[in-house]
Amino acid sequence: MNTIDIRIENDDFVLSSMGEPALTTESNCIAQDLKHMIREKGYAFSMVGERNGVNIATLCTRIEIEIENDARIYPGTAAVSMQGENLICTARTLDNDSIEVAL
Repeated sequence: MNTIDIRIENDDFVLSSMGEPALTTESNCIAQDLKHMIREKGYAFSMVGERNGVNIATLCTRIEIEIENDARIYPGTAAVSMQGENLICTARTLDNDSIEVAL
């Protein structure tokens, strides 16, 4: 699988020493895309301040389903959990790389 994208950190483009946008590839690109999907669909915002365990579990399940819908993810490998105040998402890509997204 050949995936490539502009690398983004702290909501800004990462530039090379020559001032050109840096690129991210393969599993790092997929992890970046999943992180952006979670934010863009409002899941991260919905988690802020949520204390109801049932609502948190429901949101984790929805995120897991969204990850599973990505064609680059091997079916059945996505897992989403809360560890303290952090949302941790893991999955395996079709290239058999392990990815982890922490928000």
